[in-house]
Amino acid sequence: MLRWSWLALWLAFIVYAAWLAPGQGAGDDPLFKELITLQSKEPSLMALFSMLGLFPIAFACLLLRSDRGTVPAWPFSLAAFGLGAFALIPYYVLQGEERQSSFRKNRAPRWVQGLAGSGWFLWLLIAGTLAVIGWGLTQGSMEAYQAAFQSSQFVHVMSLDFLVLTLLSVYGIYRDDQRKPYPSGISWMGLFPIVGLLLYLWLTRHRSREAA
Repeated sequence: MLRWSWLALWLAFIVYAAWLAPGQGAGDDPLFKELITLQSKEPSLMALFSMLGLFPIAFACLLLRSDRGTVPAWPFSLAAFGLGAFALIPYYVLQGEERQSSFRKNRAPRWVQGLAGSGWFLWLLIAGTLAVIGWGLTQGSMEAYQAAFQSSQFVHVMSLDFLVLTLLSVYGIYRDDQRKPYPSGISWMGLFPIVGLLLYLWLTRHRSREAA
């Protein structure tokens, strides 16, 4: 049932982003050009844009540490760096409720599995994420962000993408947490954007070694 809810959300997200989102399109939007070229002088926008680059790394660690399902995770993980939730939701829809097979070889290279289960790498990502969040909150202007949210289609859609990725983190943890002793409520860690997912990966990093 949940997979079809995600499919409906994915389709609605596409329709909204393509035809209903307010603001100037990419071709006429100076904020789009500034963000893509990393030249924006507004910390709140740069922080949000940066976190949309960190989110796919966290999801890649989650999905590639045990990529043994019928549907390979790596194409969706790779596409997420450019498309965010637009790329990741189809993976969960296609994968359904299938559990990872213990008889199928992990598709991810050994070095990817090693990074996904590396405590120092995960803590480096957590520290970097907290630094970006702190910078955006303390140095950014909420008024500038609100104005950009209304005037720039790109900022509007990437803000919604960030929200959907946060919700998808909750679902991703819920789907991944098939083995206990972790409490079922641990999936709500995903509501803390990026950091919650990374902390879950750190708590369950032994699974990368088991999946090797």
